[in-house]
Amino acid sequence: MLRIDERLPDSPLESEVVLHVRLHARRAVRRKTSEAPAALALLFGFEQGVDDDWVMAANAPEPMQSGAALAQQLRGSREAVVALGHDDAHVEACKRWLAARKTQDDVFAEIEASDLATLLDLSKARDLACAKGIDARGGERYLPILIQGPTGSGKELLALALHDLWSRSANDSRAPFEVVHVGGMSPDMINDELFGHARGGFTGATADRVGRLEAANGGTLLIDEVGDLPPEAQVRLLRFLQTQVVSRIGENKERQLSVRVIAATWHDLDKNVASGTFREDLLHRLRVGAGLRLPPLAHREGFFDDSLPALLRKRRHRAVPLVTRSARDALARYDWPGNLRELVGVLDEIVALADGETIRLEHLPSHLQRGYLALPLHHRAIGFLLDEVDGGGLPDEHVSWRIEQITQSLANAALPPANEQLATVGQFLTLLDDSSDEHRRDVTKVRELLHLDQHLRLASATHHFWQSVLTLDPPANVKRLVRVASKRAETEQADLQGQLATGERQATIEANPWLRLLNEVHDLPLLRGASRGELAKAFVALFNITKLAAPTVIEQVRADAATGGFERIRERFMRALRDSGEDASPDRLVEASTEPRTPAQLSAADWAAIASRFTTQRAAVDATGFDPKTIAKYLRQHGIASPWRAERTL
Repeated sequence: MLRIDERLPDSPLESEVVLHVRLHARRAVRRKTSEAPAALALLFGFEQGVDDDWVMAANAPEPMQSGAALAQQLRGSREAVVALGHDDAHVEACKRWLAARKTQDDVFAEIEASDLATLLDLSKARDLACAKGIDARGGERYLPILIQGPTGSGKELLALALHDLWSRSANDSRAPFEVVHVGGMSPDMINDELFGHARGGFTGATADRVGRLEAANGGTLLIDEVGDLPPEAQVRLLRFLQTQVVSRIGENKERQLSVRVIAATWHDLDKNVASGTFREDLLHRLRVGAGLRLPPLAHREGFFDDSLPALLRKRRHRAVPLVTRSARDALARYDWPGNLRELVGVLDEIVALADGETIRLEHLPSHLQRGYLALPLHHRAIGFLLDEVDGGGLPDEHVSWRIEQITQSLANAALPPANEQLATVGQFLTLLDDSSDEHRRDVTKVRELLHLDQHLRLASATHHFWQSVLTLDPPANVKRLVRVASKRAETEQADLQGQLATGERQATIEANPWLRLLNEVHDLPLLRGASRGELAKAFVALFNITKLAAPTVIEQVRADAATGGFERIRERFMRALRDSGEDASPDRLVEASTEPRTPAQLSAADWAAIASRFTTQRAAVDATGFDPKTIAKYLRQHGIASPWRAERTL
């Protein structure tokens, strides 16, 4: 018997999508509907459900086992565990399933959606539209639905679609759909609007008034901005959701209703519950499971690629092409704080301005133009490359000119950051006040290396940029010429890599006595954890002090550094500084570069390095700052023989 593994994608959203599709596919397989073969194939990550093999598997006594065996055979596997579909291709197949479900009738026709999150919620909405529960009296009731999303995201359109689905299933096209917008209304007005009042119920109530709940009897009531309900209205609504009973303000008579309540809000109701402005029990009554959530337009991936053409055609825009790439990219880059409501207004304006012509940048509102045109040319490259001029197409010469302009834009942009280690070396050597010809030569070579390194990074970035343009599948002539530009950048990259690989400059720089000395200091056990950059700054400060106090010592130190000999160099520094009255404490470099390490923090390898590096106990004491007894104690503790036993005790 094969084992079926329920593996899921790594992304939480993609996992939720896959689980949702599995729910429906399993239901079709279990009920042996006409969709069962396709559903079984989809469960295992295949889309050829019309094949005879999948039909046979779906009609088998154990369709899941038969489907697993068929999937194992198609994959060429002999493993005893067969995983359900979960890879990227399967996620795309699930997305296509969601998109097809959205369009199986016209109820969602007014809601443009192509991103995974919105398609998933529309599919959930279809499931919830006719879902029933039990009220406090044991009778059936349609479940309330909570729709959350930012202002202008299409919550009312979704509520109307839910009502249409419900009324069609109930075969009652005359079922009422009432809407009450509570935002901005006073508490008294909200109570009156929802529940109505009896004549004489309050001062000025000269006649009975039917509230929206009563008006929606037998249909749907949408309460928009339910998060703004005052406390009294929250209590009354909670009671109605529990009992489907309402009484008007100012009367004792109870009326039994049958109303499907849909609530919508931009508020985060969980936060409102935490702050005490919304009742937790009402939230749980309104929200079935997680409810429905419409994302802001800026988060709807691919919206302007997939849905913009449909929105333009709805406005009877028929130009060919409908919109230039630059105009579309400018629309896609904008944040759309007003979401779909703002977009609809902008599209109405630009369609009117285009007057039947292809929509171009000049037709867009100025704030969209400015935001897009403020970008460097290479960030607008694909639109710049693909936009036709007055519908005349793009000949090779024009495309080549545009490619050259983009290449210049890339070159004029800030160079990529330099190699951090190389930049530290360059700063270190530049700050040292060494006027020798050899030192000046080394500084020049470091600058040359930095220049080559940065231009290598630029060539690499340019090559990567043109490769990314090719993934957008531009027209054939554009693709061909972009490949030429990409190859040119790749060749330049290889040439620069060759120049850096020769190693001549690096070898010269690594032989610099001051850099050798800095590296030797950094390798000391006490300084191994220090920042090389901070250590270099401390070294420069010490160098410059020594040059002022004892300039002749610098030449001697340079000669010592060229052949190593850190102990001898250190003794020259210390002696020169003591003679000048400067602070010559052994911890000077340590204090300037990092927190000193205690003896207990040093490893056995560190203590072994101390024992082997210093030829005298005095040199070890001066370098570490530890007293002789402490050094002897930790050498014994780590089982390291002291090389200085023959010395007279300090």
